[in-house]
Amino acid sequence: MISSICLLAGFSTRMGQRKQHVKLGELTFLEKIIHNLEANSDGIAQMFFVGQADDQKSKELIEKHSGIWLVNDEPERGPLSSIKIALEKIKNDSAIMLWPVDHPMISVETVSLLCRNFAENPDMIVVPSIDNRRGHPSIFPADLKTEFFAIPENEGARKILQLHPDRIKHVITDDIWVRKNINTPEILAEARKIIERI
Repeated sequence: MISSICLLAGFSTRMGQRKQHVKLGELTFLEKIIHNLEANSDGIAQMFFVGQADDQKSKELIEKHSGIWLVNDEPERGPLSSIKIALEKIKNDSAIMLWPVDHPMISVETVSLLCRNFAENPDMIVVPSIDNRRGHPSIFPADLKTEFFAIPENEGARKILQLHPDRIKHVITDDIWVRKNINTPEILAEARKIIERI
């Protein structure tokens, strides 16, 4: 079983607006991620989304798609604080897929590939890699969930990877979007140009 956690509680100061509501092509970032997760429902059992209390638009969309909406009342504490909120609600035996909202263009096929690799390697941390560099989203085994509560909030999920390098399963992909962090208007414009050429 895999439960996904999508992080929506950031302030999006560099983008100038909440990233989840930014359009890239015909859909918003959040709509793209939900579509991708639903297309992989055979591998992903539950969808959790952590945002801010006043983001009613996200809440309504997520609940419409049977996702679980959670609120981070202290988003200034960073992404790890949102991860912990979701982990409190996820079943103990469930692995977790961490998906930052600023990686909306990852393909359905890439997520399917990650889920298949995790099914074959359930004790490993499954990460997509392109050009020998790790990307998103990553899948963490259930037994590592307690470690998220032990690491400093300024360290983030990458600390888990640093603590367990022997448990990282690199899944090689040519999906450029696993590495493209779309978090500024300039990068958004570049991404839109790439989409237009596809």
